[in-house]
Amino acid sequence: MQSIDKKGIDIQRIALVAGATGVTGKYLLKYLHHSGAYSTIIAFTRKPLDIIFENLDERIVDFDHLPDDVFAHDVYCCLGTTIKKAKTKEAFKKVDHTFVINLAEVQKKAGTEHFAVISAMGASSKSPFFYNRVKGEMENALMQIGFKSLYIFRPSFIAAHRTEKRSGEKLALLFFSWINPLLIGPLKKYQSVAASAIAKAMALKMLESKPGIHLVLSDEIKKFT
Repeated sequence: MQSIDKKGIDIQRIALVAGATGVTGKYLLKYLHHSGAYSTIIAFTRKPLDIIFENLDERIVDFDHLPDDVFAHDVYCCLGTTIKKAKTKEAFKKVDHTFVINLAEVQKKAGTEHFAVISAMGASSKSPFFYNRVKGEMENALMQIGFKSLYIFRPSFIAAHRTEKRSGEKLALLFFSWINPLLIGPLKKYQSVAASAIAKAMALKMLESKPGIHLVLSDEIKKFT
């Protein structure tokens, strides 16, 4: 039986985070922990985390063969890579599409009702750009699974300091630090977005658990900075 504390929070609520070793995933784990909204936070990862707290349940998994008996009320999907890092388009699509849909289908069968995922601005199954097309196809597939609440976050360039060296991203960070103030009005959605803001937006939106499909665009995400 679930119990409710004096603030009205379901203290038996369980979260599952996939992709917790990434920059946004790490911010999200910490934010969920400090929010006090969950009794347990399960992390699906491919390698050990460098984060430890009392209600974290770390699980090293094979995303090709996910366990099908892990229940969570809310699933946060931060899975994602780059074509450069994945080496091939096929490998990129496996992470950003196949793994995401596998996770969603397995967790829906396990009883999950609420799902949040990081996509990308410009995602469209009809896009001429491979990256955006894969993201769009992923979104369309998620919409067919039937979650009570589906939150799709479409950030612009994600601003974050990573431990791995990505010279291209360093140049992009410099570029956006210069151009962001110039992107106003209708162009504001093209501003870079901090990884911490994405994590906070995911957590707060998910905890609302409003029924339906919700697209959260980059300019709205920036409000959580």
